[in-house]
Amino acid sequence: MARSVIVVGAGITGTATADELAARGVRVTVLDRDGDHPRGSTAFAPGFVGLYNDAPVLTDLARASAAVYDVAGAGFERRGGLELATSDPGAREVQRRVGAAQEAGLPAHLLSPDALPLEVTSFVDTSTVVAAGHFPDDGVASPRVLTAALRARAGECGARFAAGEVAAIDVAGAVGAPDRVRVRTRAGLTLTASDVVLAAGVWGPHLAAMTGLGLPLFPVAHPYTRSAPRADLVPGPFVRWPEHHVYARVHGDRLGTGSYDHAPVSVEQADLVGGAGLAWRDDFDGVVDAAQRLLVPRARSAPAHRVNGVFAMTPDNLPFVGPHPQLEGVWVAQALWVTHAAGAARHVVAAVLDGAPLPRELAVDRFATGAASDEDLRRAALRLYRDIYANDSA
Repeated sequence: MARSVIVVGAGITGTATADELAARGVRVTVLDRDGDHPRGSTAFAPGFVGLYNDAPVLTDLARASAAVYDVAGAGFERRGGLELATSDPGAREVQRRVGAAQEAGLPAHLLSPDALPLEVTSFVDTSTVVAAGHFPDDGVASPRVLTAALRARAGECGARFAAGEVAAIDVAGAVGAPDRVRVRTRAGLTLTASDVVLAAGVWGPHLAAMTGLGLPLFPVAHPYTRSAPRADLVPGPFVRWPEHHVYARVHGDRLGTGSYDHAPVSVEQADLVGGAGLAWRDDFDGVVDAAQRLLVPRARSAPAHRVNGVFAMTPDNLPFVGPHPQLEGVWVAQALWVTHAAGAARHVVAAVLDGAPLPRELAVDRFATGAASDEDLRRAALRLYRDIYANDSA
């Protein structure tokens, strides 16, 4: 019996899933509320693909994702990543992460602050840097371009992309039957398939609730800015100052800067009607000003473009990847960044088609047996916002 799959969400995760499925001859339809112009987190992501994470499962997903992006055709380059420290405690943490990356089999080494590449010294205030870690296999993505490349490849293999906001998901009939899953849109379109993959990003809780699943996924607001065009900028490594919760990268001739150094701002599902790009918050102005103190004076300026983007947090900073705990044929791939999206897609497709095991650390129901309330889980997720590259899996 031929397998057919509906993927809900045409961001980087849903599109990578469709690419994997279509390449294996599966009839796949991708359904997105915004059609050809998705407005989820992918549209606003800064595009860092850092391979090392203290959670080994995320390192594995990042490696697999980067391997997919390497051959996607556009939107991804291995420009490397830099982690900079401006204090002795910060230097010790950078040294620890370099050593841990090496133990994980990734290329990583320490750089002298006076050996930073020219692409970085055009905007980094090197006078404050006391230590630097270089991760040469890290990548820099243009998420929209990369997603478009994966979409084109999936389309060449027969994947179909359709517009529609999901109104209901019903599951009935024999497992694997071609019409077991029915997805109905608000416009009245009904799609049927043997399986459905929920990959709707920040709309994950709303979508999961249609299947009777409570998903502890919590959208948060995040400031990111781009400068006016500058002639001295050259695309290079993605730069992070972990102790300051600040990062920066070059987009062509503009400098992008983001910061987690502020109290987390929770976003409700009702606030996402217009997409994952919200109106700028005035209280983010001071956050941006503080981040710019890490830049060389000539690179500091009023932003030409401000983004209040939304992404999803979980109570342990790990995504949800796996089968629905009650409904066979329903799969979840949520709370994923560009860094881990294609690797997670590969795992999900192997599970759907081959019955391959999935990492238990990412199980959809891993918080179901605890005593924590929804509010406890929300607080746990928001506490991790400033240390976004950390996790509570240890």
